Amino acid sequence: MRWLAGVAAIIAAVVDILYFGTVIRQNSQGPRDPLGSTVVFVATFIAVLAVTAALAALRPASALRPALLGLSAIGLLAIGVVAIFSIGLPLILAGGLAFVALLSSLRQSRQPVGILKAGAGALLALAIFVGGFEATVRAIACPATGVETGSGSGLVSGPYHYTCVNGKLTIFPGACNSGGASYDANGNVTSVTTC
Repeated sequence: MRWLAGVAAIIAAVVDILYFGTVIRQNSQGPRDPLGSTVVFVATFIAVLAVTAALAALRPASALRPALLGLSAIGLLAIGVVAIFSIGLPLILAGGLAFVALLSSLRQSRQPVGILKAGAGALLALAIFVGGFEATVRAIACPATGVETGSGSGLVSGPYHYTCVNGKLTIFPGACNSGGASYDANGNVTSVTTC
């Protein structure tokens, strides 16, 4: 059981290092990248899940093992499903290994207490997962001058689109594929159109 958690931790750590390295190399939008905070959240979340799986593999962690494995298993499976077309498959594999280790850990622990610990870990993983995506998807840094528009979607809150005009951010509900701005002769924004 402990070696399953260890292998899950190694897989998650390797995926996290490769993911963060690849995204940093390919990031061409610079510091105002609206996805930048989401990338940092995903990388940090995977790192935390790798650490919790590694801690569960240690012998002294037997009392907290169900909670640690519940957190890492559900977190890795959730992020793996969302990222299925990029880094998801190895994360689903790591989450599956952590889940099998969790089931083995539950057989060895006192049933009601172990199940409660595992449930608390799983709920914590889901709360961090959903809350992190909702918080970071709308963390948009506007340029001090000019106009920038874009769109996105939260896991719970759904699609949105935004407009930045001279450093002022406005977020609107719903998806939008059009928008623009008019400028005067000095390059100042005179009007902005959205959906």
